[in-house]
Amino acid sequence: MILTTLLAFAALPQEPVSELTVFTAAKVYTADDAGMINNGLVAVQDGDIVWVGREADAKIGEGVKVVDLGNAWLVPGLIEPHNHVAGSLRDLNDTVFLTNPELHTEEVLEPENPYLKDAVAGGVTSALFIPGSGSNMGGFGMLVKTAGETVEDMVMRSPGSLKVAQAGNPERYSFGVGRALMNWNTRDTFQKGLQWARDYQDGKVEWDPKWGDFVGLQNGTVPVSVHTQMFQVALMTVTMQVEELGLRSFIDHGTFDAFKNAEYVAKIGVPVMNGPRQFWFDRSTSQIMGCAAGWMEADGITLGYNTDAPVIPQEELPFQAAMGVRLGAGNGLDALHGMTANAAKALLIEDQTGRLIPGLDADLVAWTGDPVDPRSSVLKVWIDGNKVYDIEEDARRY
Repeated sequence: MILTTLLAFAALPQEPVSELTVFTAAKVYTADDAGMINNGLVAVQDGDIVWVGREADAKIGEGVKVVDLGNAWLVPGLIEPHNHVAGSLRDLNDTVFLTNPELHTEEVLEPENPYLKDAVAGGVTSALFIPGSGSNMGGFGMLVKTAGETVEDMVMRSPGSLKVAQAGNPERYSFGVGRALMNWNTRDTFQKGLQWARDYQDGKVEWDPKWGDFVGLQNGTVPVSVHTQMFQVALMTVTMQVEELGLRSFIDHGTFDAFKNAEYVAKIGVPVMNGPRQFWFDRSTSQIMGCAAGWMEADGITLGYNTDAPVIPQEELPFQAAMGVRLGAGNGLDALHGMTANAAKALLIEDQTGRLIPGLDADLVAWTGDPVDPRSSVLKVWIDGNKVYDIEEDARRY
């Protein structure tokens, strides 16, 4: 089949077609059923992946552009599921009220800012740019590619998620604000917004910009990203949002002893994007526990990693995953899967990026070796098939 596919692009002169590019590498990690392909090949056209397989199974036609990456690893672009640096940091905590569903990050996105350039150089090609955690509901974030000259070039989906913070930082909002009040107020806001969305879809109410993005929450196309830590708080998150309200929520910290919810969370299908804290001292056992390792003890858990940039620099996402592995969370391929396919699943973009399979965006990163090995570094990066970083041309950025 690939013989016909690759030759066809150069053999149909009657209809002009865009250039086909094939990438060859010693190791191609698909983050899909094919897993790791030794001496692999990825074919790209019009910014999309059109074929992936062994180089030995392909006969490349004349005129096809070949990018030979030699002994490099070619992997999907990494996905940062908790990011505050794609735009103006000073504007991400407009905590007017405890819940602010009408706020958005799209207004403050800054293409090609220095943080994004470092992200690209670290192999991060997609990010969820979200409000801060000063209030229980900071507003709606957006999914972006980390390279692009304009906002339109970068936006993958807006809204990308609704940012919710269950306890923690919002407890400093005002004197007398405790968890009972925060839980009641957050639930009340959700109920009002979801009811408006149902009524709007039924034609019963007029458009209201305060609640407009709740339509995506109601129909399951937009997730809730939840800053939640500690056992009890994480338990309340999934109980309220997933079990009670039926939302597509994911845990985007899950630190301290939150992993004690692992079996329950895995059972109801809630992804966990762990980090940036990777360990917790369990006083009951006098042991240092790996947070990601605790989550991974549950069969079927969807586990990934985050940096909460700028808490940890976004280009250090692979290092966060490496620490997870060091503290017992599987192996390097588990961690790499977490930063690609699992992150895409949590963000509901698995049909767009996160794997090297036909039909998805050609977000590719060439590494000197295993990305989860801190000794490895990024050689080249392509987003939507366009080269956006080359260490030989751009030098190291961090």
